[in-house]
Amino acid sequence: MNNRQLTPQQIADFHRDGYVIAKGYYDEQEIARLQHTAFNDDSLYERAWHKKDADGAVSKVCLWQKTGDDFYSMFSRGRRLVDVCEKLIGEEVYHTSTKIMMKEPFVGGAWEWHQDFGYWHRDNYMLYPKAISCMVAINKATVENGCLQVLKGSHHLGRLDHSKTGDQKGACLEFVEEAMKYHELVNVELEPGDVLFFHCNLLHKSNQNRAAEPRWSMICAFNAITNQSFKENEAVYYPLEPVNDDAILNWKPA
Repeated sequence: MNNRQLTPQQIADFHRDGYVIAKGYYDEQEIARLQHTAFNDDSLYERAWHKKDADGAVSKVCLWQKTGDDFYSMFSRGRRLVDVCEKLIGEEVYHTSTKIMMKEPFVGGAWEWHQDFGYWHRDNYMLYPKAISCMVAINKATVENGCLQVLKGSHHLGRLDHSKTGDQKGACLEFVEEAMKYHELVNVELEPGDVLFFHCNLLHKSNQNRAAEPRWSMICAFNAITNQSFKENEAVYYPLEPVNDDAILNWKPA
């Protein structure tokens, strides 16, 4: 069962603005367990990519595609995310990736302006922008520690050209700067357990972490089954087997 749903107004907000924030989507007990697991998981650091921004500052991200019976998969397979994404996209979805974003205190690098579809389209051969990301705040996200910034409604622009910026792929700044004249820049400040659902064509970025505390988040991404890669690439389709909401607190290590 899915005990969390978006309201009709929240769904309308998503289609108008390209994103919606679900406050307190995971309760204190669930998020405390996620914090304890992630902050004590040395394998995240061992497997993390180190991505430099345009100024050379480094952000760390650990990414995987296949879900399983591990604790993180109780989120990415959870009906709480899957059911909402299917309602927003309007059809059945599958999991494409989960990543843990690790912005360390004072040194966590920026992520340049980009659209997820800007590189999913080319790198993973997605034809249509029928994909959604779900950002779960592991700890507090503020302006000071480099919270996500979005251009409200910018998903209506369609896909912009992307090119390499540092170790990242960023949207063409000429078009981003023009878009900023018409689309409000919003700082997405989140409390632990809040979830940001955002469209794959929404322009977003984050600044460097200038605060004394880290800024960690888990981002689960989903794509319409009809929008699977049309050409073989590193993105592999794995069948999605959803689990009920109680799986997070009922999970036990093997």
